[in-house]
Amino acid sequence: MSGYADIYVIKKTRSKEFALSFLDHFAPQRRESAENYLIPQYSNEPTYEFTNASALMTFLEPSESFSQSIYWSNLDTESPNRHVMLFYTEDGFLIFGISRHYKSADDTRSEEECLQLMTEFLETNEGYITYECPPENTHPEFILKVHN
Repeated sequence: MSGYADIYVIKKTRSKEFALSFLDHFAPQRRESAENYLIPQYSNEPTYEFTNASALMTFLEPSESFSQSIYWSNLDTESPNRHVMLFYTEDGFLIFGISRHYKSADDTRSEEECLQLMTEFLETNEGYITYECPPENTHPEFILKVHN
């Protein structure tokens, strides 16, 4: 069995500069996975609409109550990181994510290595590995998942 392993780390920040440093570090060659972004996300009657992730990130930086998911595909075919993601939580945190292919549930070395690299880069130990599943949308829910 194979698929995607999702590695998530949470941090109390919404800094666009910090988020871009993460993206540049783990997937410098990337392409946005969406053409537009709505707030509220998936709304039929959005209050705000953005045509690129950069403008959205600028908006979300000071707006701690809006949640949003942003995905990029990694264009570097040699990298194990297939996708990079940012999840702005509804309580002012930012979840950093990376998806990697896994070949076997019995061999988690790649995912564990990625989690270690992410926690070192982000200077936090609040992270976990899951499989093809989005992260929780608040810090308390995320921390429960970390400790389970």
